[in-house]
Amino acid sequence: MKRWLLTTTVALVLSGCAGIPNEEAFKTKVSSWEGHDINEVIGAWGPPKSTFKAPDGNTVYTYEEGQLVASSCTVNFTVNREQKIVGWRYSGTACRTVY
Repeated sequence: MKRWLLTTTVALVLSGCAGIPNEEAFKTKVSSWEGHDINEVIGAWGPPKSTFKAPDGNTVYTYEEGQLVASSCTVNFTVNREQKIVGWRYSGTACRTVY
């Protein structure tokens, strides 16, 4: 009886972890925006926290989620003059669970 209970408990815990987003899934999701118009991201994610003009003429749109350094995520989309996303990068510890 104890062995059955232990086996069942382990199986339930492991199956529950399968639904937790991971960093690779997050990267895939963010990278799928490359080539899209930045206005599509704004429509899906809302307005960015900030933007700035890079020296190369591109514009960087910054999205931030979370209030604490220990659980935050920052995503920067680099956008060319045609408003197309040409690059991205992220930082933070909570990026696998947001956006």
